[in-house]
Amino acid sequence: MGLIQVDLREDESLTSFCSRLAVANARTAYELCQDFDFTFRKVVDGDEDAITALSEISGIDRQLLNAAAVKRAGEHTVLVGGHPTPWAFHTRGVLKFCPACFADDDRLIDLRPRTRRYARRTWYSRFIRTCPIHSQSLVIAGVGTNPNHTHDLCNTLGELRREIAIAAAGSVPREFTAFELYIRRRLGAEQPGNDLLDPLPIFVAGDICELAGMVALYGKKVETSKKSDHDWWLAGAAGFEFFKDGLPGFHRFLDSLHVQADHARAYYGGTQLYGKFYQTLANSRDSPAYDPVKEEIRSYAYRSLPLTDNTSIFGKFEQPRYLSFASFERKFGITAFLLRKVLVATGALSTLPGSDVEAIDAESAELVASTIRDLVRAKEGAAVTGISYQVFNTLIEDGIIVPAIPQDDDAKISAWYSKSELIRFRDRVLPKGNPKDTDGLISIQDVIRSLACTYGEILTLLTRNELKRIGIDRSKFGIMSLMLDREEIKGKVLLPHHGCLTAADLSNRWKTSTKAIYALFNNGHIETRIERNPETRSPQKVVAVETVEAFENRYISLAECCERSGLSPPKASNKFKAAGLVRAFPREQMKDAFYLRDRAEVALGFHPINRVWHQ
Repeated sequence: MGLIQVDLREDESLTSFCSRLAVANARTAYELCQDFDFTFRKVVDGDEDAITALSEISGIDRQLLNAAAVKRAGEHTVLVGGHPTPWAFHTRGVLKFCPACFADDDRLIDLRPRTRRYARRTWYSRFIRTCPIHSQSLVIAGVGTNPNHTHDLCNTLGELRREIAIAAAGSVPREFTAFELYIRRRLGAEQPGNDLLDPLPIFVAGDICELAGMVALYGKKVETSKKSDHDWWLAGAAGFEFFKDGLPGFHRFLDSLHVQADHARAYYGGTQLYGKFYQTLANSRDSPAYDPVKEEIRSYAYRSLPLTDNTSIFGKFEQPRYLSFASFERKFGITAFLLRKVLVATGALSTLPGSDVEAIDAESAELVASTIRDLVRAKEGAAVTGISYQVFNTLIEDGIIVPAIPQDDDAKISAWYSKSELIRFRDRVLPKGNPKDTDGLISIQDVIRSLACTYGEILTLLTRNELKRIGIDRSKFGIMSLMLDREEIKGKVLLPHHGCLTAADLSNRWKTSTKAIYALFNNGHIETRIERNPETRSPQKVVAVETVEAFENRYISLAECCERSGLSPPKASNKFKAAGLVRAFPREQMKDAFYLRDRAEVALGFHPINRVWHQ
């Protein structure tokens, strides 16, 4: 029996279509794709094979489905208008919708009830905040709780029913602005004819319109993080009002900010000139896609303003006392993104005096650059020292290897290690010269396996020069090439004997199974403690000597009774039964039997013996 089919609606996204097809067949999108040997994650990513598979099972032309897809371009980016676009500018996981559109969908009574509503591709754009059909604001209902169903529209509609109702009530009438129309045309692969915006990726064109509008409406010190969706809608329209005329409009916007600057001194920075517009572009828009905008700002500023050679416009200095992060990146080939993380993690982040423009002292730039170039992650650090990644991590845990920059969650930076320090550590533990005598030596891995010790213990001995016999396996590299004398190390790393008896010791002593001994342990009939095995270093239960003596003075095993009397277990048991003697511990706890010693010896006619303790 074939699938119940659904149509691909106008402007519908691929994930929405897949979700509707699934719910028509009583499945989630995740389940439907799994049933046909592909994954919903691949549909979300716009994978070519997944589109082909979906076309085959749905009967929808592949080209139509391909056009409906939003394709993953890389880490946290998707292709929009042919350009890799950060997810922040094209959000798909959050349910954004027009209540009136959903209401129209619900009136399509010829469709199955749960297949009527669908997501429009244009809703994904951060810059489309109004419905062009109903002239009312789009609203956001949130995200579902199950990651497997994040992009499954129908599943999300069911889960967020209450949130959708609340969000829909907040939708207000407003016009579809010229800015939103421009973005919609760009999403439709049009080039409207703007010499500033058309060459830029859609996310850059839309972003600079909104940022410019924010500054134009609310001033150069605007706190954009506190602005509402309605404020951003107004800002997009205001910024586009400047930029709709292309480069002349862009220059007119920059001029409007120039006149707000203090002309008492011919010294400016980008922040003084352009405020939040500059700050955002300089500090949080490091994608190369913004470079044409930054270059135009810098070029126009130098052409139209009396700037000194100390002025920084996106990192341009003449023999500067400070370097902007962009200048540092150009000079040293180290990304501003990485530099900032390192400086935040080390507490060395600084700004130009009198401003909040982040910068680095020019005199220390060489040292900072050499420090960063020397940094390696754990995986490369393991390769440098000649050990496995897992061993490298154990040495970190033991405190033998220390990161040059510790992990810093606030700075969102993982641990980094000094390559030069790792090389010095490696060379310090390797033998000097060219040792050739390897007789009786085995590899460091074999020493560790046979003695159950750690790399940290052996490397500590090496750094303290406590080992005399050291060789090198020339077929290996670094620390893994070490060959050592097992017997020399054994006396230095083995744990001292704890002087107690193990379950195996007691099993041999009392002629019972180890299972019976553990039954005594687990039921509290004999007191135990945890000690590490001197050889294997594994934790184990042991019994103190005095505790064993006390137990033997009170109890005797059936096996010992048989050994001393020469009787078989059944005959010995019959004698105990005739004497009215019962097991000391229930049969449910253990199969092997123990009896009270004094009564058992009387029943078997033993004379008291001198029980000499022996280990």
